[in-house]
Amino acid sequence: MIDNGRFAMRFRSVAASVLLGCALCVAPAALGAGARSLAIQPCPEVNDPPDYTISNGAKAWMKTNLRSDYLRGPGTITYNKTTTSSVNASITGTTSAEAGVIFAKASVSLAVSVGASYSKSDSWSYSATVPAGKTLRLQQYKEARSFTVQKYRIVPPCKVKYLWKKKAVAPVKSPSYLWQLIG
Repeated sequence: MIDNGRFAMRFRSVAASVLLGCALCVAPAALGAGARSLAIQPCPEVNDPPDYTISNGAKAWMKTNLRSDYLRGPGTITYNKTTTSSVNASITGTTSAEAGVIFAKASVSLAVSVGASYSKSDSWSYSATVPAGKTLRLQQYKEARSFTVQKYRIVPPCKVKYLWKKKAVAPVKSPSYLWQLIG
């Protein structure tokens, strides 16, 4: 035969142990991470800052500041100067801090280091033949990567919300150049 008094006392003892164990698990979280961590969220990423995805990476060439004067052909045009070649990335409507994050993510995603700008001081020398009847000049181009960047954040209940999508072109952080005749 079961003694109801003993059973009730045993039940209260087990219940108290379980509640104490739960309190010991929850209390450090409440004290260490604040009350916001105790709010029931469908996924923890809801509180994360916005992030970016990089896609459609492709090799591109960006015009630098180095170019010769025009020459009417036939003839040979030569660029020979000691100066600094420079180029800046193209992405509109972002802060410099945000652009830095984007270029860092792009470098990982594209498996090549890109940045907001690139410059190199050197002695530059290049020649090309301008055909008869054409007026052309030499233009230096810097190797770059074009890509699409999307800014997003996670919103309740654990859904992706895209904030914007932009095209970007950023110079590669290595000395790779191309010279071309242009009109």
